[in-house]
Amino acid sequence: MSIAVVTLAAAFILLQYLPLDKKTKSLKAANTRLLVENTAVSARLEVLLQMYKEIEKIKEQVGDFDAKIPVGRSHGLFLHNLTSVMQKQGLSELVVQPGAETDTTACGLFQIPVHIRCKGKLVQIFRFFKALEGFERIIQIEEVGLTANDKIDGDVTMQAKVNIFYRTN
Repeated sequence: MSIAVVTLAAAFILLQYLPLDKKTKSLKAANTRLLVENTAVSARLEVLLQMYKEIEKIKEQVGDFDAKIPVGRSHGLFLHNLTSVMQKQGLSELVVQPGAETDTTACGLFQIPVHIRCKGKLVQIFRFFKALEGFERIIQIEEVGLTANDKIDGDVTMQAKVNIFYRTN
């Protein structure tokens, strides 16, 4: 009888216990690995949520960027509006001259430099630049120079180079 018990115990260990023990260890290892991966995914998810919040904040600050860079040159209207703002601010001796356009990137964005010169009081020139902020089109101010006149009347001559942009698509 003891040989039969030993044989049954050995058969149980070899046929039932060892395969189940091996499977249990394998499942525990898989569970540990999945917990580590889950923790890594959770950390990435938090980073993605933070990035999403930052993107939304930037969208609020920038607004509709595509609307601020028109399709096609349409710089005639811009030059007209620019001159009108200068006149409205009481500036004189106005010169507004567009330069040669350049392809700034490979994604179809073009730049047109515009050279500006005018004469007026410093306050009028500051108001002019403040008015530029209200333009719907993005304007990049590249250079600004102020020169005092020989007369002591408070007038200064302002020269500036601004860039406007347009896209083809």
